[in-house]
Amino acid sequence: MTEIEIPVSRIAWSELPISVRGEIESRLGAGVRSGSTQPGGFSRGMASRLAMVDGRTVFAKAIPIRDRFAHRYRIEGDTATQLPAEIPAPAVRFMLEIDGWRVLVFDDVTGRHPRFDQPTELAAVLAVVEDMARMLTPNPLPDVPTLADDLGSDLSGWRKLAGGELAGNLDEWSARNVDRLAVLESGWERATVGQTLLHTDLRADNMLVRPDGTVMIVDWSWPSVGAAWVDLVFLATAFALHGVDPEPILGSHALTRGVDPDAISALVCALAGYWIRESRRPGGSQSVALRRHRAESGRATVAWLQRRVGWK
Repeated sequence: MTEIEIPVSRIAWSELPISVRGEIESRLGAGVRSGSTQPGGFSRGMASRLAMVDGRTVFAKAIPIRDRFAHRYRIEGDTATQLPAEIPAPAVRFMLEIDGWRVLVFDDVTGRHPRFDQPTELAAVLAVVEDMARMLTPNPLPDVPTLADDLGSDLSGWRKLAGGELAGNLDEWSARNVDRLAVLESGWERATVGQTLLHTDLRADNMLVRPDGTVMIVDWSWPSVGAAWVDLVFLATAFALHGVDPEPILGSHALTRGVDPDAISALVCALAGYWIRESRRPGGSQSVALRRHRAESGRATVAWLQRRVGWK
């Protein structure tokens, strides 16, 4: 399986308030002929390619400011506007807030999501991750949190499960090893200290393969600072989810081949614990699609971790 469809019901361009659509068109200097909703992602915010009456196309995102994801749109816009010019990411045309809505408008990028089981496309993805780590070390942006500060609470799932939180009906291997997993997980913060600006949300639907075969990185909503190899390990959980064995990749890639294997295992463990715990939390504001994605990611990452550590 090379791609998982996540059926999130997004807000359409036509559903935006007239005042919001009018301000976007005014900023663009032309009317919008049509809006095509783009797949992927987990929020209900609008994500549409807007075809203008003058022939231009842009990509726009919009979300009610009261929405729990709205602050991530602000972070995405602030980060994208400050990225070095050489980073392969769409340029921001403008950001605005109007009548309770937050809007981001980007240059449109022609492309599609990569297929990780296609060697040429996988190689292009691995190349751009390596290039970004080089170009973003040291971190060029101000006021970006460290990985530990940003995700320290989230990446503590096994420790919470070991303490009895939501621990019922764990799979047999996880239940048998939950205390060992909690100990291994506890080392990820020390292991990932570094000076690289990280994306931390690399997956197929946050990448676009352009017609020339190069890869663009989109959706910079979760930036943080840490070790240069972290983004590759985060991405490797998506490889596992798509049926691609991460081990040969990590063993040969320039970013990870010299890294302490225990450091990588600690981060893989923390990511597995995050997915497992989050998929078990009460519904609340979690979409069905997001819950399913977390459960599938948890199973795939636990299976990878089980092979990696060799515990019975």
